[in-house]
Amino acid sequence: MGIDITISQKFLGKKTMPLDVILGNTLHYGYWENDKLTVGKLGGTEFVAFDPNAIGRGFSVIWNPQEKKRISLRLPIPSTSGEIRAFFDAVARMSRFWGGTLTVDGTRQKLDTFLTTQDDMQRFNRRVLLDMSDKILHGEHDSLTLPSAMWPMTIGKEEAEAIQTDPDSFEKWLHAKQSMDIFYSNPSFFTTKDGIMAQFMLVNDRPTVFPHKPTVPFGLVDPGTGQALKCSDWRVVPIIQAEKVPLRQIKYPVFLERIPEEKKIRYDGNHFLIAPLTEAEVRSFAEM
Repeated sequence: MGIDITISQKFLGKKTMPLDVILGNTLHYGYWENDKLTVGKLGGTEFVAFDPNAIGRGFSVIWNPQEKKRISLRLPIPSTSGEIRAFFDAVARMSRFWGGTLTVDGTRQKLDTFLTTQDDMQRFNRRVLLDMSDKILHGEHDSLTLPSAMWPMTIGKEEAEAIQTDPDSFEKWLHAKQSMDIFYSNPSFFTTKDGIMAQFMLVNDRPTVFPHKPTVPFGLVDPGTGQALKCSDWRVVPIIQAEKVPLRQIKYPVFLERIPEEKKIRYDGNHFLIAPLTEAEVRSFAEM
């Protein structure tokens, strides 16, 4: 669910769309690779724009630096109130720069008309948030994972209860979690003689986030079959940063059993944070 916008320059338009016009004075950018954002990278023709002072879910921008015809943007819903404002501001900024036409979810619309819909969009976004959290609390979903600016964030019962009490807590929660100085450990996948294997990295010098239940990122395809990738062999590779040498791999269920409870901190509905470990603690994982 989201808002899809296309901004088109008039037929005889000669201007490209500079990156600083897209971003304005506050937004930064990055490119999603392997289920998390690499900040400051544009990637191919699509990137994520986000506000580093209010990190939410970001919005996608399909853009070529030499493009003079059109640019497309997509804001996911639910989003945050601040991100909706930033999105509307970006659409206005780019539309005025090109003096172009606007298409909103497939329908041509004047810019001034589109800008008057922001309050309605804020109210709709709030209803979606409340409905989503209500379904979690009433058992229709155990949790919901939302692709967000830096990495996926999972809403569980604790987050759903907070949203029901105060929908604005969603915005604060997203920023607080994604602005932490942590290592978000996401899996790398390898083809072995026995099938697909996934590896997570465990580093010793930074708080590290792991999932309770690892899953294959949406859209990842098995190069051998062309079908959605499936994996049942999940492992963790401990690394001592000062040495940069991987230690012995650990099966993921074994890894979960070996983590001392006092080292685990709840991160979101499907992830926990491991406090920084000593070199001896990291070695002990591999030696058990």
